[in-house]
Amino acid sequence: MAKVARTKVKDKWKNKMWYRLHAPSMFNYAIMAHTPADNPEFVNGRVAEVPLEKSAIYACEDADLTLQLTKILEQQLKDKSLHDFFKTIELPLIPVLMEMEYNGVFVDSEMLLSMSQEISKKLDVLQEKIFSVSEKEFNVNSTQQLANILFDEMKLPQIKKRSTAEEVLKKLKNYHELPDFILQYRKYYKLKNTYLDSLQKLVNADTQRIHSTFNQMIASTGRLSSTNPNFQNIPIRREEGKEIRKAFRAEKKDWNIFSFDYSQIELRIMAHYSKDPSMIDAFVNNKDIHSQTASSVFNVPMDNVLPEMRRTAKIVNFGIMYGAGAFRLSQELSIPRKEATLIISKYFEQFPGIKSYINDTIDSARINKYVETIFGRKRSIWDIDSENSIRKKAAERMAINMPIQGSAAEMIKVAMIAIHEELIKNVMKSKMILQIHDELIFECPQGEEDLLVNLVVGKMENAMKLSVPVVVDYGSGISWLEAH
Repeated sequence: MAKVARTKVKDKWKNKMWYRLHAPSMFNYAIMAHTPADNPEFVNGRVAEVPLEKSAIYACEDADLTLQLTKILEQQLKDKSLHDFFKTIELPLIPVLMEMEYNGVFVDSEMLLSMSQEISKKLDVLQEKIFSVSEKEFNVNSTQQLANILFDEMKLPQIKKRSTAEEVLKKLKNYHELPDFILQYRKYYKLKNTYLDSLQKLVNADTQRIHSTFNQMIASTGRLSSTNPNFQNIPIRREEGKEIRKAFRAEKKDWNIFSFDYSQIELRIMAHYSKDPSMIDAFVNNKDIHSQTASSVFNVPMDNVLPEMRRTAKIVNFGIMYGAGAFRLSQELSIPRKEATLIISKYFEQFPGIKSYINDTIDSARINKYVETIFGRKRSIWDIDSENSIRKKAAERMAINMPIQGSAAEMIKVAMIAIHEELIKNVMKSKMILQIHDELIFECPQGEEDLLVNLVVGKMENAMKLSVPVVVDYGSGISWLEAH
């Protein structure tokens, strides 16, 4: 029975791959055109039950429209010099993603259920505390009712027009204990409903695995995304969120989970693009880039850099890369805007090549109305000359970041294709099961560990040649939490 169930699952994912390759975006167009709206089979969405003579018309028009679209879109790709990129990266990636979707990720449903029950108890306790300090019961999830309590009854200051958003509640904690209880409640409520309970519903009854869908065409930068669930959004910073990863583990005994992660890949790509001598030197000589930045910004020797200085430098490094200005950094660092401006000024004194990259990239985007990655993927930047300052600034941030984030996406895609081919070539049992940002997750049996590590690290580090070394960190364990 188990074998039959797995065969059905595999057939399902094979069919999904066929549709990815052949079905047009105007899906069900012909059915809509040739099936009456009052047809119960069509209305209920059971296309397989539509009479043969009607579904035949749909099938023929489906194939015809696909062919017509293929010729049109293929020519557009050639006109934009994207056809080779499409053929060498995006198309070969399809069977890789199909295999990953079929493999799925094994999940300990009982562990998720137990965690959910524990969270429920914490929510009950928090709700009692909330009712106690507010001296009345109300719907804690209602922002309107909460606003009434905070601003009308408790007379707390309206920081942002009766807003009860997280950043507002964090400031209101200084005036009363209720906002802090609300923040804790929301954290656990989201953890339970968005992740723990939702993930349980997505576990396939036949395989006890979650078979997510990977999307190539959603993120404008070219990054992969996933749905049902969105694995990229599973929290990792808070301890409670990290515990979720403990439920993702190897299905079989004597197997382990392996995690391979690019080290600071976007900063390395920034160094490659900007050709900045200081940043290149840091990576070539394996220096801590955040400590070096802190040393320059705060004018202290590397050995005297404090953890708080390094944390600030890390926020600045990534903030600059994402096009953040003084206002955004002042908010991120909780410092005056004038101080944030001074930090940015010192940063560009240390890394003048990055300032040049930013200026050159924005100038190029204004001329061409697009930016591109190392392998040539393009993204249109239409608002770069907008008279609306908000749109213009957003377009500039997009122009600065897209080549970096997009190139990182291409790097891991190229690596995935090469790894997939080698796993097949070497007849390995190891499975590539997840891709999360710059991380690849594998299920690996004992006896293949060394082979897998050498294979994956080699392919990831050599997927794209940069002017600085590319480094891959890895770990293993019985769960995703242990491996990461």
